[in-house]
Amino acid sequence: MDSVRALAARINPAQTVLLLGAGASVPSGAPTGAEFAAYLARRLSPQPQGSDLSEIATIFEHRTSRRELVEAIQERLRNLEPTGGLLLLPEFEWRSIYSTNYDLLLEKAYRKSDRSLAVVRSNYDWQKGLGGTVLYKIHGCMTQDIGLGNKHRMVITDRDYDQVKDYHQLLFTSLAAEMLTCDTLVIGQSLADAHLKELAKKAATLNQSAGTPGRVYLLVYESDPDRAVLFEQYGIDVTSGSLETLLHAISEVHVPASKKSEEDEAADRDARELPLALRACTVDCSHSAGLRPDARTLFNGGAASYGDIATGFTIERAIENRLLDSQQNARMLATVLTGSAGVGKTTLARRLMSNRLRQDFICWEHVNTFQLNVEAWMKVEERLRASQRQAFLLVDDATEQLVAINRLADALGKLERPHLRLVLTANSAQWQSRRKSPVLLQRSHVETMSSLTPLDIDRFVNLVEQQQPIRELVEESFLAFTHAQRIRHLRDRCNADMYVCLKNIFGFEELDDILLAEYKDLPEDPQDIYRYVCAIQAMGGKVHRQLIVRLLGIDAGQLMAHLKQLEGIVQEHDISVSRGIYGWSTRHDVIATVIATYKFGDPDEQGELLENLIHGLNPSVWIEMETANALATSEMGIDRLPSHEEQIRLLTELVRVVPSERTPHRRLIRKYLNAEDTIGAKQAIEASLRDLGQDDIVDRYRVRLIVLRAEKSTGLMLGDRVSLLFEARSQASKLLLRRPDDRHNYRLLCEVGLSLMRLNGNTMVLSEGIDAFRKAESEIPDPEFTNDRKHYEQLLRTAGLG
Repeated sequence: MDSVRALAARINPAQTVLLLGAGASVPSGAPTGAEFAAYLARRLSPQPQGSDLSEIATIFEHRTSRRELVEAIQERLRNLEPTGGLLLLPEFEWRSIYSTNYDLLLEKAYRKSDRSLAVVRSNYDWQKGLGGTVLYKIHGCMTQDIGLGNKHRMVITDRDYDQVKDYHQLLFTSLAAEMLTCDTLVIGQSLADAHLKELAKKAATLNQSAGTPGRVYLLVYESDPDRAVLFEQYGIDVTSGSLETLLHAISEVHVPASKKSEEDEAADRDARELPLALRACTVDCSHSAGLRPDARTLFNGGAASYGDIATGFTIERAIENRLLDSQQNARMLATVLTGSAGVGKTTLARRLMSNRLRQDFICWEHVNTFQLNVEAWMKVEERLRASQRQAFLLVDDATEQLVAINRLADALGKLERPHLRLVLTANSAQWQSRRKSPVLLQRSHVETMSSLTPLDIDRFVNLVEQQQPIRELVEESFLAFTHAQRIRHLRDRCNADMYVCLKNIFGFEELDDILLAEYKDLPEDPQDIYRYVCAIQAMGGKVHRQLIVRLLGIDAGQLMAHLKQLEGIVQEHDISVSRGIYGWSTRHDVIATVIATYKFGDPDEQGELLENLIHGLNPSVWIEMETANALATSEMGIDRLPSHEEQIRLLTELVRVVPSERTPHRRLIRKYLNAEDTIGAKQAIEASLRDLGQDDIVDRYRVRLIVLRAEKSTGLMLGDRVSLLFEARSQASKLLLRRPDDRHNYRLLCEVGLSLMRLNGNTMVLSEGIDAFRKAESEIPDPEFTNDRKHYEQLLRTAGLG
């Protein structure tokens, strides 16, 4: 057995997962498992015999009720207060904490130390962007149980273990993923504790299956050398000592959080220095401009880097000066570039940022694998204002962050002259269909990009003639052309809405053929990795190293060798180095879609990939929650499957795995509505209400369901159908009052009106909807409101002519 000091020397809290058994709470007055069983038994008459907690709890629930069992547990644990070692735990930035305890001792300890602690008690608590330290309560929490009317249950009776298998599977998937890059410290009371032994063995098994160098340590309060040998056979290092002693020893090696200097204060003295919350998720454009350019990646389809732009590897687009002029208005909040995939939105946006850098603006780019932190960026604006500096923030693929962007725009819009302004890129169709803040609409310049102009094409030809690194990558047959022939060739190649990559427009083959030939030249294992990365990226998912390892079962030692073989094809970037999360991506979404279309063409293989992604989700990694939503929404995700029944089955599975996510619920309801399945839609709406509570989009679907019943239900008289439609009108009107800035609510009222008009010729409700649109147009400067209003007016006129 090791000494506490030796254990402290090996442990780095930031690279250590804590796994707390019941013994960790005992010094603060919590009962051991046997004591808890005895406490419950004493409340029954006759008293059952035994010391197994789950057995006694099962008997207690059978004789009384679930609610009385939960209230008895709450009564025993409610007044506990953390002492000793538990109060010291928040002083260190642990990777994460897993606990089998129901009590609130850790939550109270973190609250006392004024440190944030995110708590996951059930499948309903997973959320994107869990920040700081996260506490995963393996057996649930005393504050939540079905006996109290909640959706989740504590795991205390024998039957409870069967009911929470999905939650436990996700937890241990999360723990196994963390063990890839860190150590695990198990803390308990006694080596004779059967539950502690089971917990430690589980940790050791996960660690061995991961095949990684991370160690599993076990700290127990009671010394037991004989039993320690048994644990060491599982590869577990056992140390005898108290939590207080260990944390004191760790504090001599690592500086406690309360003694660390407040880095953000230093940031206040320099407008370029970002708050800690933004440093990992923000690119400093000035720094990036000094990095080495990569002509080959750019030529093969990657967006231009700031280094590429600084070196002269990109062209000035014809619309560039107009965009820069629009930014001269200091009240303008945002420049928005929209267009289909492959038109060069990202490269142009970065050229705008590079131009502003030369004019001494501070420029940053948000890393889209992270949630946009509105509060932190408003602090940056305050600092910019105080130092009289101007800055731009680029958010690429802005629709992924549109809720946060709306909030940021509203906050910046309160300022007459904001010192932080935005540059956004977005897919045209997604930008048009999503709700934008009225402030964002009023104070933005929106430019829709399409095909290259003749001036753009001239500049591309000049680029090849002037930049030797680009020229070396162009086919000899193109270089043999005269200047005029080169321009004519590019005009023939660029008549579509996208050009994707220079290799495509300067070449002679179709883009698909170029990409498939490149794929064919790869070795077999890298081919497999490449097609999986493309398939997930094409779905809109976020690919990262751990996800590929889980899906393909690749040996960790071989992974980097394969990535080397994919150099220039699959790029790796840091997401969270401390957590061992590294993002992977292909050069462009269009390229990913091409490879995924050809290499996952078999519907059975598509279904297998989707099923593996759903059942292998690790919700503790925030980007995997984004992948879960992408599976539900992307045309290359579940929607790509030809079988409606299979789509429904996988969406239902996705809802079961991540019940707190709104998007899968919404998509499932929509599938049923589109199939005119009123029973399925009703059940899915009820499940959404149970899991999520009130939701505006689901409320719209509820109105659509009423309309569907009025139109399709058999056995209804005309008067019944009309009554249903007037009920739908009432519900739609309430939605419109609740959210008058959402144009989909206006469309809903008009759709109810259309259904009524077709049923009995009554145009009153449709006219109401059109009038509501007209009134909203004067207050909301969204051209889509006008387009929709004209559409419904045309339908009304057509009906009148009929």
